[in-house]
Amino acid sequence: MDTHIARQPIFDTQKQVYGYELLFRNGPYNAMPDNVDGDTATSQLLSSSFFTIGIDTLTNGKYAFINFTEKLISTGIPNLFPWKQTVIEVLETVPATPEVMRALASARAQGYMVALDDFVLNADSSPLLDVADIIKVDLIDTPLDRAETLATTARKRGITLLAEKVETEAMFTRAQEMGFSLFQGYFFCRPEIISGKEIPAASLTLLQLVAEMSHPEVDMETIEQLVVKDVAIVYKLLSHLNSAWFGMRVPVASLKEALRMLGVDEIRRLIGLIVMSKIASQAPTELLRVSAIRGRLCELAGQSASLTTEPSELFTLGIFSLIDAILQRPMDEVLAHLPLSPATVSALTEGSGPLAPFLHFAQSFEQGHWAEMTHAAQAIHLPEKRIGEIIIDTLSWSHSLPI
Repeated sequence: MDTHIARQPIFDTQKQVYGYELLFRNGPYNAMPDNVDGDTATSQLLSSSFFTIGIDTLTNGKYAFINFTEKLISTGIPNLFPWKQTVIEVLETVPATPEVMRALASARAQGYMVALDDFVLNADSSPLLDVADIIKVDLIDTPLDRAETLATTARKRGITLLAEKVETEAMFTRAQEMGFSLFQGYFFCRPEIISGKEIPAASLTLLQLVAEMSHPEVDMETIEQLVVKDVAIVYKLLSHLNSAWFGMRVPVASLKEALRMLGVDEIRRLIGLIVMSKIASQAPTELLRVSAIRGRLCELAGQSASLTTEPSELFTLGIFSLIDAILQRPMDEVLAHLPLSPATVSALTEGSGPLAPFLHFAQSFEQGHWAEMTHAAQAIHLPEKRIGEIIIDTLSWSHSLPI
């Protein structure tokens, strides 16, 4: 059986990634399938996370929030994994039995953190507060008065509050006012349009550089002429090339040498990411990372699909897919200034055209919507067996990003 893993970022008040919730998915399903019980799902997730894929690949060194069932908690399964990275997420269906309470208390004594998922405070569940470090509250499904009562209780006990399904900037602000300090949702991907705010000329120039470099006919000499005009890009490019990731025995000292060693495709990717990081200096780092991951997923899907689609254009499609949120401007307004192909523009503004399934493929991965991801893969004639390989390749590659 193929095991897939979705991950959803958890942010702090500065919109920096605190950890990731890891979610088990069994093949092309939107959620845990009916024929797989919670014990099996979590066991397979742990096996894939820690042994097959590698937890560092999945979380980039951040906390891994993992759901545990009553049986797994009672038998001490969470204690088999690194306490510095594993957050024991107690499902709302887990009762506060003596066995569960003893197991959670023991885990916390060893350094593990415990999070209560979708917690509802009542006489039966209240003992769990004694072993909780984090309480997760669904802000969409939980009435406001109940959320505020729970927030007050948590603050008195020194328990951290985590708001789930934070979908807008307004929800993020409201949750902070209520005392929440951790947040899970896609608010960071949604642009907050500010009327009258123009796109800085310098940013437009840099975006035009990335768009020009996505064209298949661009050669090394043209790339050098474009890049050499910005000293900061050259510096960051050389610094990244000389990092431990590439393991160069002799430092690379010139742009021409860097271009020769890396080749056109890698240079396109690196410069695109460096440019985006400059433009988005005030945006959450995860926003840039998601853009990059989308680009790489689209590119690798294009390489494996039986369609004649230019991989460099697909990478550009992915990294531009959140440019509206990065610049806080409408997507069509930003793209009006850029020399992108009609197919790329249609995919980004309307979600239509021949490139749209590639972007849908990448977006579905972020949300753990495996049915939609599989459907998108079928639309571009991407073999389903390649999906897991593409995800692992992408997440491993993302560790070296110059952002």
